[in-house]
Amino acid sequence: MAAFGVHFGTCSACLAVYKDGKADVVANDLGDRVTPCVVAFTDHDQSVGAAAKQGIIRNAANTISNVKQILGRKMEDPVVENFSAKSTAKVVEKNGIPQFEVNHKGKTSQYSASQVAEIIYRKMLETAQSHGGSGIQDAVLTVPFGFGPEHKNTFSEAATKAGFNILRLINEASAAALAYDLGQMDHSESSYALVYRLGGTSSDATVLKIENGMYRVCSSTADTQFGGNQFTEVLLKYLATEFKRQYKADVTENKRSVTKLRFAAETCKHALSTLGNAKCAVDSLYDGMDFHHGVSRARFESLCTSLLQQGSGLIEKCLAEAGLNKTDISKVILCGGGAKVPIVQKSVADTVKGAEILTSISPDEVIAMGAAKEAAFLVGKEIEDLKDHEEHTQARCLSSCVCVKVSDDPETDNLITALPKLSLIPSRKQHTFTLADAQDNFSMEVYEASDPPTLQNSSLLARIVMRDLPTPSSIQANFHLRREGTLHVTCQELTSNREESVTIGIS
Repeated sequence: MAAFGVHFGTCSACLAVYKDGKADVVANDLGDRVTPCVVAFTDHDQSVGAAAKQGIIRNAANTISNVKQILGRKMEDPVVENFSAKSTAKVVEKNGIPQFEVNHKGKTSQYSASQVAEIIYRKMLETAQSHGGSGIQDAVLTVPFGFGPEHKNTFSEAATKAGFNILRLINEASAAALAYDLGQMDHSESSYALVYRLGGTSSDATVLKIENGMYRVCSSTADTQFGGNQFTEVLLKYLATEFKRQYKADVTENKRSVTKLRFAAETCKHALSTLGNAKCAVDSLYDGMDFHHGVSRARFESLCTSLLQQGSGLIEKCLAEAGLNKTDISKVILCGGGAKVPIVQKSVADTVKGAEILTSISPDEVIAMGAAKEAAFLVGKEIEDLKDHEEHTQARCLSSCVCVKVSDDPETDNLITALPKLSLIPSRKQHTFTLADAQDNFSMEVYEASDPPTLQNSSLLARIVMRDLPTPSSIQANFHLRREGTLHVTCQELTSNREESVTIGIS
């Protein structure tokens, strides 16, 4: 039975298979190597991919896209609120979960984000089965590094319901490194690699430490507001200005016209990744007027200059968090459709001078190909073999930090970092707290927090309370991050040896 790697992105999905000693992407029924993550509903049927994306011009209210952004999130999440404001399909609440309300086969229907993801995964399964035969297909899924257990479970459940047999979920940066076999041929290699992903709606940079054939995430930063779509929008504005100059009419006054011009701008952008000049042609763009305009790569690049700093700034921030200099990076892997733009590749090369820029694998296919290599190794393995392999290929680490608050003063918001972000799993840390002379009670709240750790961006995991302590007292707090992903916290009063403990799940 074939084993596949599946990368489910915000804007598109890609499926790859490892066969005859190499990984390759499996084309869908249209012959395309990537499939738009777009689902459309009509009075007669449901479509996925390019057909759904093209139909958004006439069927925007019943077309769902970018669903990955809200998978596993509740309705009150600010990400969902921001998504709802931009979504062409109506987003409503049902039991605290965001639902898409669409008209399908003559009636109003509601679909959750996970149900839409399941539809897209089912489309990818059809692509897989066209290559490897019928039956359940083994697969490795990729997810962003920052995804916690709930997000990962949502992905896994959607793919399982679609018919995939999930072997493992791996982070996207590690999958990209596997695609290029970094550190896999020579286990004595010790180096740092930067994985820069420029997707449609977001971007991220991740530094990997490659040692003994194992990948460890040293730092990872993301920008949810900067993606390849911004390059399309810059070109869209330029084309709208040209239309106004030629016809003395403002195309932005009509939403449908803007959508048609955006599609043309996106096509033009893709063409300029390989050609020096491209033609933007839209029939009956506005008020019956056709629009034809040539764009050179030089013109497009001049329009995008101001955007490049956002990408280089993200890379520099990631390196700073890892405590590394640019010269410490030996290789850079580019991922995401936005990274196919030549000026983006040049900007990254200029930012990390001296590093080898790896682009021999198409940036929008590299993550799926790495996942396919992982799947090829795992297929047919026993559960214990899978655990052993995971420990020898990916160093597991915390995607957020664990902090504590030990003051009894409710006005004190200071958090103390007990286990920093990216701490290895398993690991141990110890902290000692000295109580005031007259203080005979001790309380400690344990939080999971983002960077920088504050009460506003943290969630309470557990609370330990110790009363009637001898005075003065010192409390020794031990934090044991266990292999299975649980955190065992023990607080011991050093004079009396009294202790309290708690075990909690952690990302």
